[in-house]
Amino acid sequence: MLDADLTLFHLINGLAGKSAVLDTAMVCIAKYGPLLFALILLRTWFGTSDTPEAKMANRTAVMLAIFSAMIGLGMNQLVGHLYFRPRPYAEHTVSLLLDRSPDPSFPSDHSTGGFSLASSLFLADKKTGALSLGFAAVLAFSRVYAGAHYPLDVVGGAVTGILATALVNASSKRLEPATRLVLKVWDKKLRF
Repeated sequence: MLDADLTLFHLINGLAGKSAVLDTAMVCIAKYGPLLFALILLRTWFGTSDTPEAKMANRTAVMLAIFSAMIGLGMNQLVGHLYFRPRPYAEHTVSLLLDRSPDPSFPSDHSTGGFSLASSLFLADKKTGALSLGFAAVLAFSRVYAGAHYPLDVVGGAVTGILATALVNASSKRLEPATRLVLKVWDKKLRF
């Protein structure tokens, strides 16, 4: 399995350095992709809603997505303490397009964050969620392309993100009092 992971890594990372345009695009996505998810969450939170109920549903979806990301990233921290996989550039010759990181390679935090947010959004709105899932896949690919992760790292991150979303979704009734309280405080104090 790890041999196939390394072979696939070299195939994807081997694309780096052949096109300045593609390299620039992949580096931008790999570095700043999470900002696009922040914009999607802001659009969902502040977007126009026909009714107060729709507005509350959108804002609840954003909160659940954030909870999912937090849980997924927390799970990554546990995994990273139990199993430290070095980054590809620590053990192999790679085309590294990003700064080095001391964090473990497995699972990918970028992939976890992207897939937890995207899968949460998918549960609330299929169209926005499907676009977000597509972008999460591109974000994961860009991390391998740029030499920061192996393919199994980003797949592991995707699994962690989706699992975190499933856990939050299964607990959404228990989280309802907390989400309602936050929304009530938001509406009373900030009124927008």
